[in-house]
Parts: sequence; structure tokens; C-alpha cells
Amino acid sequence: MPVNVLVAALLLVAGARLGLTRSELGLCRDRIRAGLRLGGLVGLGAAGVLAVGAALPVTRPLFDDARTAGIGFGLLAYRGLVRIPLGTALLEEVAFRGVLFAGWRRISSSMVAAFGSSVVFGLWHVRPAIDLLVENDVAADGWPRLAAVGGAVAGTALAGLGFCWLRLRSGSLLAPFVAHAAINSLATVAAFIA
Repeated sequence: MPVNVLVAALLLVAGARLGLTRSELGLCRDRIRAGLRLGGLVGLGAAGVLAVGAALPVTRPLFDDARTAGIGFGLLAYRGLVRIPLGTALLEEVAFRGVLFAGWRRISSSMVAAFGSSVVFGLWHVRPAIDLLVENDVAADGWPRLAAVGGAVAGTALAGLGFCWLRLRSGSLLAPFVAHAAINSLATVAAFIA
């Protein structure tokens, strides 16, 4: 996790050295409140959806995740409050909705930047998708696994578009960061409970 925080900081330094402004990166102080508000609202909505999904017998199996089996409350709290926000969401938001989005937006439109950075975000999740399938013994080798990984990449790219919308709507990188951290952390809690 410290490496991810360091990489996020280095990406911001690289973006600044390339001439990206705080505004382009979504780091203006005057947009903090808007980012927290919008990201928090999305996080609350995700909490409701995840709670219902984990509670319903028909959808509960979707939350089965071997990575949460047998972990204690302490490790769950660490993952949800520290590892996911600082080790995953921070790096990914700085990289994909911060530096990459801002750089792409400079040479094209907001829409092209959103689609481009979201496709790269989806592709970034190929390895984690494979690891998740193997860990949970979900899809056999071959076409079923390829289809499952493709679906995960497409779903993650769509999530990336949503995070870009939050970034543009709020003018702050905090909105997608808060939403991303909340969704992933709450999904981990839902898997733990289910």
C-alpha cells in the first residue's frame, strides 16, 4: 500500500511537471465540498444497493468471495478503511481520472478523454479479474474465463465512465475517489456478511 500512495504522489508530480494545473487535475480547494458531497451521495446509494443485494437470497451468492472467508473484523476494517481507499482508490483515481484524463482532455474533448481513460481503466483490471476468477473458482479455462474477464473489463470501463462523470460534474477528483472507495469498501463488507 505505501508503494501505491507513493506512485499516486509521483503521478501528480509528473502531471504538474507536464504543465497540468490543479484545476485540470481536479485538485482545486474551492471544489472540495462539491466533490465530497457528490461522492458521498453515490457512496450512500451504493450502500443501499449492496445491502439489498447481500440480503436477498436470490442475489446473495453473487457476493461470495473467497478473499473474505475467514478474515476477522480487524482485517475487514483495515481493508475497508485503509487498504481499499489508500491502496486502490487513491492510485486509480489519481491515475485515471486525474493525470490521464486531464492530459487526454488537453489534446481532445472531455468525451474522448472520458472514453479513453475509461477503456485504459478497464484494461488495468484484466489481471485482477483473472485473479478473482481463479481465487473463487468461478470460470473454467478457455472461453468461459475469457468471457468472464471480458465482462469484468467492460463493467469496469463503464464504472470508469461513471467516475469521469462525477469528476466532471463536481470539478473535483474527490467525487470519484470517495465514490470508488465507498463502493469497493462496502462491496468487501457485503461479501464478508454474505
